[in-house]
Amino acid sequence: MLFSLTHFLWRLYRHLSNMFSSERLTVPDCVSRLQRGKSGSTGSEIRAVSPGISADVQAVLNSSLPALRCAIVRLRTGKETSDSDETRQAIAEIYQLVEEAWVMPTVGRQVAEEICSRIRLEGGLELLLQLQQTPAVEITYESAKLLEQILISDNRDYLARMGLGVILNLTRQQEDAQLARSVSGILEHMFKHTEETSIHLISNGALDALLYWCRGTDPTVLRHCAVALANCAMYGGHRCQRWMIEKQAAEWLFPLAFSKEDELIRFHACLAVTVLAANREIEKEVVKSGTLELVEPFIASLDPDDFARSLLDSADCMQGKTASDLQHLLPLLDGTRVEGKCIAAFYLCVETSIKSRQRNTKIFQEIGAVQSLKRIAMYSSNGTASGLAKRALSSMGEEVPKRILPCVPNWKTCEVQTWLQQVGFTAFCDRFQELQVDGDLLLNITDQELSTDLGMTASITRKRFLRDLRVLKTYANYSTCDPNNMADWLAEVDPHFRQYTYGLIQSGVNRNIIRNVTDQQLQNDCLINNGVHRAKILLYSHGPLKPCLTDSQPAGPDVFISYRRNTGSQLASLLKVHLQVRGFSVFIDVEKLEAGKFQDKLIQSVQRARNFILVLSANALDKCMTDTAMTDWVHKMVS
Repeated sequence: MLFSLTHFLWRLYRHLSNMFSSERLTVPDCVSRLQRGKSGSTGSEIRAVSPGISADVQAVLNSSLPALRCAIVRLRTGKETSDSDETRQAIAEIYQLVEEAWVMPTVGRQVAEEICSRIRLEGGLELLLQLQQTPAVEITYESAKLLEQILISDNRDYLARMGLGVILNLTRQQEDAQLARSVSGILEHMFKHTEETSIHLISNGALDALLYWCRGTDPTVLRHCAVALANCAMYGGHRCQRWMIEKQAAEWLFPLAFSKEDELIRFHACLAVTVLAANREIEKEVVKSGTLELVEPFIASLDPDDFARSLLDSADCMQGKTASDLQHLLPLLDGTRVEGKCIAAFYLCVETSIKSRQRNTKIFQEIGAVQSLKRIAMYSSNGTASGLAKRALSSMGEEVPKRILPCVPNWKTCEVQTWLQQVGFTAFCDRFQELQVDGDLLLNITDQELSTDLGMTASITRKRFLRDLRVLKTYANYSTCDPNNMADWLAEVDPHFRQYTYGLIQSGVNRNIIRNVTDQQLQNDCLINNGVHRAKILLYSHGPLKPCLTDSQPAGPDVFISYRRNTGSQLASLLKVHLQVRGFSVFIDVEKLEAGKFQDKLIQSVQRARNFILVLSANALDKCMTDTAMTDWVHKMVS
């Protein structure tokens, strides 16, 4: 009752505003059917603007909402009278309005979200859920397809409260290929709703359905599955990530990431496995799947602008991601795995291209991505990650920092000065120069020395400085003073513990005597003040020694799979997964190594493998027929 009264008063206000307002705005020129006014209206027609909605958006809504209301009335009538033709026609009309809204330039997201919201408020969302249970399969297919298109945030809330059981019932019809196209898309949206929703979905078989569909070949279903698994990993929390590992999702992501057919499928599969690997509790299981090896080579092969253009051709993706979505990339940017840095930096490059068209690049500064990108550009030794970070910063209009020389222990005072300027401590450059602070002194500097000797009287300023110094210590290259490679040993304990490398080295600690070092020595001599960190280091030092494989060849894989790239990659990847989930170790060429090393490793792996599988796809042996010099790799491996 209250809503009806409010709606009536608002419509009356709009009517009076149209008649008397002296500040009325003009509707812009038409760019789509949604922007063509009804009853012969033109671009010069005067309309009122609703609060919080721009004139351009309101102009589109003024022409589209009446048509939407009519279509929803027809949908309700068709359902109540069991008129399938009218029901299907109404669904088609609503679908067209939604689809045209999503692809509109600039204002498309606002228009589409308002239309999707009105569908819920007018009762259309409830009708669509009821139609999912109709015996008429064509209506089920078409209403599910429309439902997939309108799942904005508020509609996901409604579906999670009122209709999740309906969707879960649909997931049990796994053999229905046409229904799978829409249901997998609905799951794609719902897995980014809340952790609780994701838990409920997985508990009732939704993840099982997605992994089952991963075995198929329909690119639409595979694309939805890849995005759904990425959303589950990003938004579902640690409990859902653990379930994904238990259900061997990391293995089933391999065929999607290995696919040569669709870059969107590969990208989201790589994103999913990278997010899983960022969880230290399950990192080893993810690495074991072999899927993570595909990420960096794939990202390095892509061009962000080309990828952004492909998204602009898709109604689902052309508006880009929201600020909330983009914030979920920051743990990857700030994490320790290079795959995470690569894919997150690439993602931000793509989004920068999209947001530039929308004139909304300020979003990256607001979510805190700029500082993370600058850190990668300054410190990362990985060419792909640092190159993408620099490209993203440049596209955002941000200053691109210079690469910091990694051998910090060997820095002269000039390198320290450069570092101070790039991390925002230019005001202290003169004092550091006056005291001749070089790399060695910088790595040993303490909070007290910053305060008494270097003039950093504000404690917050010192905390900021020490935070940046910890990052520098973590990325630094200690090879010139670390003959026993304590840096990598500390990284095995925890990647962030590389910051303690210089203190251990200067105290004379190496891998041979670390087992005899005491907690007090770590604190007083090695300057490790964090007691928990000291406990972890001591616990790891007393663990079992890792076997040394320098004098003997490591064990070969159970199975080596050989295939022809252009016709056999999909079958080869599925074979790999089916063998892996049954406990076999499998080697499959993923084109990761440099040419010379790649050839040597390939031959060695064939020789050491206990079993050899040749995938005889169409025309797989054609090149072997004329290969008298045995230059073809399939021919070499078979022989």
